[in-house]
Amino acid sequence: MVSIIIPVYKVEKYLSKCIESIFKQTYFDLELILVDDGSPDKCPEICDTYASKDERVVVIHQKNAGVSAARNAGLEKAKGEYIGFVDPDDWIAPEMYKKMISELESSESDLAICGYEYYDEDYHVDEQRRYKVRFNEVVDQKEIMNRFSDMPPSIRHVVWNKVFRKDLLDKQKFKVGLHSSEDVYFLNEYVQKIQRAVIVHQPYYKNLVRQGSATHGGLSIQSLAESFEAHEQMYKDAVKKYPDLKNHSQAFLLDVCTLKYNEAKRKMSSLSNDEQEQMQKNLQEMKQFIKAYARKAIFNKEIYWKTRIYYLLNK
Repeated sequence: MVSIIIPVYKVEKYLSKCIESIFKQTYFDLELILVDDGSPDKCPEICDTYASKDERVVVIHQKNAGVSAARNAGLEKAKGEYIGFVDPDDWIAPEMYKKMISELESSESDLAICGYEYYDEDYHVDEQRRYKVRFNEVVDQKEIMNRFSDMPPSIRHVVWNKVFRKDLLDKQKFKVGLHSSEDVYFLNEYVQKIQRAVIVHQPYYKNLVRQGSATHGGLSIQSLAESFEAHEQMYKDAVKKYPDLKNHSQAFLLDVCTLKYNEAKRKMSSLSNDEQEQMQKNLQEMKQFIKAYARKAIFNKEIYWKTRIYYLLNK
């Protein structure tokens, strides 16, 4: 059985499409855990309605505590041998879980990853970011960690296009109290436990791009600053286990943190003077972080020499 966990909050416009895509799965041995995270709209009613129609649906109602707490509540309730996560405004192809679990079992892997595509709010696919379909791969732990540091990442630091083994998760939880990067921490912790993973190169997951959402330009400056620590932890764990990944992981860390720092600077211009003053410390800490790692990477040949200088002079 696979337990599919969906955290639900203020998504009444999208939730039914998401749930219906779960019901259309060709893999029938599943339970759907809907965690209503104190949603103030009609989402609680929608969840209960679906639960009354299908005994495979489990609904948890709780006070609003954030996406990590909602997913943790789902993990505590999950009965499946496998665990999957879907975001409530996204949807999935009918064959997603059947194909992923089949590949997971046949390859004796500990993690399954599938492709994804982006859709706008009119449900038109982004043709510029079509997923490249190719043969599936089975890769070891080191290669997974290596690909985490591709830029752009060839394996996204998210949980929603993946299948996890519950026995390996054990009592692992999402880190609460964060404004972002909870997926980075969770995925990085899990990958420390695996031997191999299978990558199913089909775009089974459909990611809705909503302008202003957390993953598409809606992160606050504080959230952007918090993400530095998450990516640094991923870097440290990769290098500790595989020292020869240092240059590649270091190049990614500097690249991703600089992107987030520049986004934070752009956001500063739209804030009031008082708000800018409050956020200035975050911005300064981000800049110092980049410069510190730039000094460490001064001889890193995976980073173009002009880019190394740019990091050092970053203003």
